[in-house]
Parts: sequence; C-alpha cells; structure tokens
Amino acid sequence: ILKLQFLYLIAGRDHHLTMASKDAAKGEGEKKKHPNPQVGVIYVTVFFDFFANGIVLPLLQTHARSELGASGFNVGMVFTAYSAASIVGSFVFGRMSDTIGRRPVILISLLMSSITLYLTAVVSTLDALIQTRALAGFFSETSVCQAYIADRTHPEDRPKHLGHMGAFIGLAFMLGPAAGALIGGFGGFQAAAYVTTVLTFGNFIYAYLKMPESLATRELEAEEKELKAAEDGLGWGRYLQTLCQPAVLLVLVSQFVSTLGFMGWNTTFGVFATERLEYTRRGIGFAFAWSALALILAMWKMRGFVKNHPDRITKCLILGNVSLGIGLYAHAHIYSTWAIFLPLFAIGFGYGLVDLCYQTIISLTSSKDLQGSMLGTLSSVTALARATAPVVAGWLYDSRPEELGYTYTVLGALPIALVLFAPVCSSKVPTKKKTE
Repeated sequence: ILKLQFLYLIAGRDHHLTMASKDAAKGEGEKKKHPNPQVGVIYVTVFFDFFANGIVLPLLQTHARSELGASGFNVGMVFTAYSAASIVGSFVFGRMSDTIGRRPVILISLLMSSITLYLTAVVSTLDALIQTRALAGFFSETSVCQAYIADRTHPEDRPKHLGHMGAFIGLAFMLGPAAGALIGGFGGFQAAAYVTTVLTFGNFIYAYLKMPESLATRELEAEEKELKAAEDGLGWGRYLQTLCQPAVLLVLVSQFVSTLGFMGWNTTFGVFATERLEYTRRGIGFAFAWSALALILAMWKMRGFVKNHPDRITKCLILGNVSLGIGLYAHAHIYSTWAIFLPLFAIGFGYGLVDLCYQTIISLTSSKDLQGSMLGTLSSVTALARATAPVVAGWLYDSRPEELGYTYTVLGALPIALVLFAPVCSSKVPTKKKTE
C-alpha cells in the first residue's frame, strides 16, 4: 500500500510539473502571438502618418489645377518633387539613424510631416507648393521605421513584422482617400489639409511619449561600434562592402524594376479606365482601393511564409513577380468592367509580396549597425522608380496612343523577367535559427 501511495505521489507531481510546463509554453506561445508593444508603436505611427497624407493627395491635383493654375506638367512636378526628394532623404536619414538612433530621426520626420502639411494648405503659389512637397519627401521616415522594426525583432520574425507595417501602410492609403473625399466635400482642400496637420502633430506627440529608442539595447556594443567606425571611416567601408555584394545589387535593381512596373500602372490606369472601360472617378477610386486591399492581404497573410530561408523567399519572389506581370499584361486584353477585377487584385498582391521579400532580404543580409543605411538605400531606389515611372509610362502611352494595351504589355514584361533572378536575390539570406 505504501509503495502504491508513493508511486501515486510521484505520478501526481510529474503530472503537475508537466501541466505547469505546458501552461508556461502556452503562455510563451500566446506572448509570441502578440506583437511587441514597442513595435506596435511603429505600426500606429506609420498608419496615421500615411493616413494623413492619403487624405490630402487625392485632393492635391485638383487644388493645384483649379486654385494655383497648374498645367498637367506642373501637376506632375508636384508629385514628382516628393519622390525625387525622397531619393536623397531616405538615404540620409537612414544613415543618420544608424549613428544617432532611430527615435530622434522618426520624431523629426513626424514633426516635419505636420509642418509641411500646414504649409501645403497655406502656400499661394505653384512654386511654393512644389518646394513644400519636396520638403515633405525629404523628411519621409519609412526606411527608419523599417530599421526600428529590425532592431526589435529576431531575424525569423522580421518578415512578419515588416509585413504588418506594410499592411498598415496599405490600409492607410485605402482609407485616407475616402476620408479625404468626405472632408473635402465639406470644407475643400484647406479643410482637409488643416485636419491632417492636427492629426500628424498628434501623431508626433504620441510617438514622443510612447516610442523608446530601439538602439538603447546595444549599449554594450557601443565601444565595438566606435572602433569599427574609426577603422573604416564611420562605417562607409562596411556599407560599401555590403552594397557591392552581387545579390544585394540585384535586389536593388529588381526593386527598381518591379516598382517601375507597378507605378507605371498606377499613373496611367485612370486614363486607361476612363477611355476603355468608361469608369467614373468613383469607379477609379474603387479600383485602386481593391488593388490596395490585395496588397494588404499579401503583406499580412504571406508574412509568416516569408521567413529567413532562401527557398521560401525565392518562391515568394517568383509568385509575386508572376502575379504582378500577368496582372499588368492582362490589361491589354480586357474590355469589360468586371473582367478587370482579377488583374487588379493580381497587381496589388504581386507588388505587395515582392516588396516584402526585398525588404526582408536587405534587412537579413545587413549587419545590425547598417540596418538604417541599407533599408534607406532600398527606399531611395524605390523613390527613384516612383519618380521615373510617370515619365516612362507616359512615353510608352504616347508612343502608341491608339493601342491602350501596349503600355501594359511592356510594363508586364518587366516583373516576369525578374523571375529568372529570384534565386540569386535570396542566395545570401542567412538561415541561422533563433537562439534561446
């Protein structure tokens, strides 16, 4: 009897230990399911910044033409100025954030976002408006926010959190124009600009109070970082060494080409939909919102599959480029309103997926103290493509105005060609597992 009682006690103890271990593991699993609250601050900050700009941008074209007397070319300059200035600003501030920290750079960018939106509302000349939009582009902070996420996450979790951020940006651009149309209907462009000024200033206050410095956890590495900087000239040697890797250069070229195709569609679809499909402005807005929804789904749903494994990233790059290419090419053969919905979804989904993959590759192949510099370089390349796309797409469109589908046939061939280089792009991605 005593022996049975002893065995019972041992079994009971083991059972409780096992259950405690399972509960602890379950608690740890639940903890991992929820994003790091310090990363959550970035999601909120990025969403409201892009949401505010999404409110203003659809109204900016009408404001420039009707109130400032801008020609079609000058309207294009208003939008191009933002992307052109981002080419420089993304690199400068990404590089700066590696030195002085992410938090001060992000706060400066958010404050300048509020100031430039206010200036957008009050400037009275076209030249001043172009300069204001260039200033806003120079202080854009997307790459620094990506670097912030890289600081706070493990490599295998990084695609998930970058995907979250991309999804919030897509959601902001989907909801922003709708809010802009509602606000603009009551008070015009100035009312929308003033609302976004207050919104972005509140976003700045929120970030100032809630956002910690992501590089503060590297205090033990500061001395080693200073020694490395002294050896190679403030990190320029290691930056150039990383930049000149064939896989990294190919990623940058691929990001430029895929963005060129996507933005070429973005800048010409309104004309295409009006002339061939007889869409109204509302119909065009719904079409863009549908494509933005597909981009959000790509960023959100595929974030778990895109991990730090070259084969997975290669598959996602192939899927994304094929989807983007087919979606663009299909425009050349579509004459029905309903038939366009699947290609629109394919374009948004494909670009969202390849954009996530390229961000992941650059982050995983860069050292900790070069995250801002390399992600800033990627953002600069993206901005260059955004600035170039309207010119290229406009030239293609004007070269054969009688063939509306010609532009999309050419643009669709660009991402399809990138499929051949997908394995090389992901070849340098490390596969080291997370250490406990």
